[in-house]
Amino acid sequence: MNEVNQAVIFVGGFGTRLGKITKKIPKPLIKIKDKPFLDHLILFFSKQGIKKIILLTGYKKNFFKKKYHNKIFYDSTKIICCEENEPLGTGGALLNAKRFLNKYFYLCNGDTYFKFNLHDLKLNLKKNSLIRLAITKKTGNYKRYSTVSISKKKISISSNRKTTNGKYINSGYYFVKKRLLSKISKKICSLENDIFPKLVKEKKLEAKIYDQNHNRFIDIGIPKDLKRSQSFFSKKIINKAVFLDRDGVINKDLGYVHTKNKILWRKNIFRFMNFLKNKNFLVFVISNQSGIGRGYYKIKDVNNLHNWMNSIFLNHGSYIDEFYFSPYYKNSNSKIFRKNKKFRKPGTGFFMLAKKKYKFDVKKSFMIGDSVTDMQFAKNCELNGFQLKFSDDIMKLLSSIN
Repeated sequence: MNEVNQAVIFVGGFGTRLGKITKKIPKPLIKIKDKPFLDHLILFFSKQGIKKIILLTGYKKNFFKKKYHNKIFYDSTKIICCEENEPLGTGGALLNAKRFLNKYFYLCNGDTYFKFNLHDLKLNLKKNSLIRLAITKKTGNYKRYSTVSISKKKISISSNRKTTNGKYINSGYYFVKKRLLSKISKKICSLENDIFPKLVKEKKLEAKIYDQNHNRFIDIGIPKDLKRSQSFFSKKIINKAVFLDRDGVINKDLGYVHTKNKILWRKNIFRFMNFLKNKNFLVFVISNQSGIGRGYYKIKDVNNLHNWMNSIFLNHGSYIDEFYFSPYYKNSNSKIFRKNKKFRKPGTGFFMLAKKKYKFDVKKSFMIGDSVTDMQFAKNCELNGFQLKFSDDIMKLLSSIN
C-alpha cells in the first residue's frame, strides 16, 4: 500500500446538543485553549505526515471557507473545503466529496479528538475490507456513542445510542478505501446507520482496538465534555522519547550512506518502530554525517534520503518525528562545516534542541546506538543507553523501554 497522506473531516453538523453555543458558531470552530477545536485536529494530522485535509462542510460553511479553504497550515498541510448545499448525512457528504478523494484516506468527526498512532490503523487490512474503525474501551458517558463488539469470528455495531451492548465504543476515526463509495447508493444517508450494517454483513468492515491507557480521547458534542475539553488540552503531556542512531541501528552501516539504494534495513525495525509509536513515544534520529563536510555528498542528498525513509516508515505504520544530522568535519574545505562541533555526537546540541521543542521526560527516554560515541552521547544527555550490533534483535529491547 502506498503512503496515505490524506484525511477527511466531517464538519457540517448542526451541533444541536450544544444549544445556544452553536447558533452563532459551528461546533468544530469553538475555541479550546485559544484556538478552534478543529485546529487541534489539523495539528494532530499534520504531525503524522498528512499533507492534505478535506473539510466536509454544511452548516455555516462560509465560516470554514473563509478561514481554511486553499490555505496551508503548520507549514505543509493544505486544507480544501468541500461544500454541501443541503444536509446529506455522513454517507452523502462523503459521496459528495468523491472528486477530491485519494485511493486511501483517513476519516474522522470534527468534534472528536483521539491521540493514537494513526498510521497503525491501515496495517494488515484484509483485501476485501473497505473500512477499519478505531475503537476504544467504554469510559465516562459512553451511552451516546455507537458500541462495538468484536471477536475472531465476527464484529457487530450498534448505532442506537440507547443500546449499551458491546465492550467498545467507536472513536469516530477510520481508515477508508475509496471503493467504499460504491456502497453509497443514496444521496442522503448515514455511514453508521445505513452503510456500516451492510458492510458488517458482507465482512467488509474491520475494527482495531486502541487502549486509552496510552491514548487520549474526547468528544465535545455535549456541554459537559465541551467544558472538560479546556482542561483536556491544558494537561501537561509527559512525552517519552527514543533517540536512534541511523547507520548501524536503523540500517546497515555501509559507509557514508546517502542514497536509498544503499539502505539495508535492520531486521524487525518496522515492528519496533510501530511499537514505539503505538506507545506514544517521540522518535528522533541523530546522525553524524561528516560525508557532507568531506564533500562526498550534499545536505540535500541527506534530506532527500530521510524524506524517503520516513515515507517507508509511514507505509509500515510509524514515522520519525524529526531527523537531526551533523555535517561537521574538522578538516572540511568549507568553513561552514568546520563550525558547530557541539551538534556532532557525543555533543549534546541536537538533544538540547529536541528537548526544548518537544519537552519530553529525560528520565523515561532512551538512546539506541551501535558505537561507543553513541553511548557517550547518551551519558552526556543523561539518557538510558543501549548499544546494539546490527545482527542483534532490536525487539529484545521492548521489555526494557515499555
